[in-house]
Amino acid sequence: MQKTLVLFRRSIIDGRIAARVFFYAAATVAFLFAALQVWAESKPAGRVEILRGSVTFERAGKLEALKAGDPVFIKDRVITGPESAAEIVFADKSRMKIAADTDLEITEYVYNPAEKIREGLISLISGKARFIVEDLQEFNDKRFRVQTTTAIVGSRDTDFIVAYDPELPREEVCREGLAAALCLENSIIVLGVEFPEKPALLTANMISQVCGPNFPTPPRFATPAELTRIMAGLD
Repeated sequence: MQKTLVLFRRSIIDGRIAARVFFYAAATVAFLFAALQVWAESKPAGRVEILRGSVTFERAGKLEALKAGDPVFIKDRVITGPESAAEIVFADKSRMKIAADTDLEITEYVYNPAEKIREGLISLISGKARFIVEDLQEFNDKRFRVQTTTAIVGSRDTDFIVAYDPELPREEVCREGLAAALCLENSIIVLGVEFPEKPALLTANMISQVCGPNFPTPPRFATPAELTRIMAGLD
């Protein structure tokens, strides 16, 4: 009986030790992740290289005119006017070409060569943009994603365009917005926000659309007219 009590007490102590180890390990991971986020947010995600026409950015609730050479940071919202355009070069040399009448946010951008991590997330609110993603072959994590209300487009090392129209006419089927993705090189993954388990794989010159809360349409090769229309203002 005495031996059983000793073993029982020892198991309680071991359990408490294990719980404390788990707690401190989890706290350490959370701290490191938070530190990485603070580190990333304190550094520019990129810089404006080319700018044409009227381009503004919103930072901390304030709207200001954007100029060539300006740094851009995580959570910056970039808005182009009619007949305007901008090109941003990110810290990892990836490029984002923004067409006229486009509204987007740099939601996340972590570039840490020491840890071999590049994680990009762009929220496309309306309009269209082209993404020329740098191929970081030696990196362990090099995700680059573009999200709209209806779709998520994922890449690691390619050239692609995402367009999103959130306000189609009422008689249109896609009342919750229409996202279109065009792959120009290598491959991309297109997901419907409501059905992430049903991805569509696109290779060069293929297009897919996500209409409202639906699956991506089957990938197909874009017609010459579609290529011309989608690439207009993004050459």
